[in-house]
Amino acid sequence: MSNWLGRGLRRGVLTTRYPFDEAEMPERYRGRVRLVEGAPTHAVLRAASVCLSNAIEVQNESGHARMSRCFQCGACEREAPEAVHVSNDFEVAISDGEADAARHRLRERMRSLGRSFMIRHVDAGSDASCEQEIQALFNPFYDINRLGFFLTAAPRHADVLLVTGVVTHAMAAPLRETYAAMPDPRVVVAVGTAACSGSIFLTGRDVVGPVHEVLPVDVRIPGAPPSPLSIINGLWIAVGRATAHLAGPRR
Repeated sequence: MSNWLGRGLRRGVLTTRYPFDEAEMPERYRGRVRLVEGAPTHAVLRAASVCLSNAIEVQNESGHARMSRCFQCGACEREAPEAVHVSNDFEVAISDGEADAARHRLRERMRSLGRSFMIRHVDAGSDASCEQEIQALFNPFYDINRLGFFLTAAPRHADVLLVTGVVTHAMAAPLRETYAAMPDPRVVVAVGTAACSGSIFLTGRDVVGPVHEVLPVDVRIPGAPPSPLSIINGLWIAVGRATAHLAGPRR
């Protein structure tokens, strides 16, 4: 403890400038997955064969990686490095075009009222890994309060609904009730691969499915779990202050 205290006193509190400045993850961090252009079909099929969440689809001899299903284990790249590249790019949020209007209304309302964005977090069936990353958002390094994001326990005060975990039958009704209690405009952000697509948990008997089967989802942030920087990127997109690099169907 004394070593950490001494280091902190010497270096001071270092808070990331992201999203106003660029940020990088460690080289070994597994982020966005891309199929190598022109990769042989047999190599893509090998990569798909080891993907437990079926994130790599192969149709008509062409492949496609769906980040909403990927939990970034890296097995595909290890099996077929000539076909798959896993980068350390953490900006993996996925946005659907029809959500743009809601985000625009939310941003205009916040601009006119001059207040912050309030987040209501609901654990719909998580393994708590995403919760640890969300908790890290409020430490001195990420300090998400500096961006105007604050947690609230009251849905009626919330602008953003942050949902983690695949939705279980026990949590489907409370999730709907939370959403119904929020004022309009409101945005829903699914955090983690399980919340985005169900991933490997879809066959569970207590599982309803991913969040979009219960509520309209505006932004999805895949990862198992996603890094705090990935969540900041997704929230920045959710409130209309950035544009997602990825788009796609809700599955």
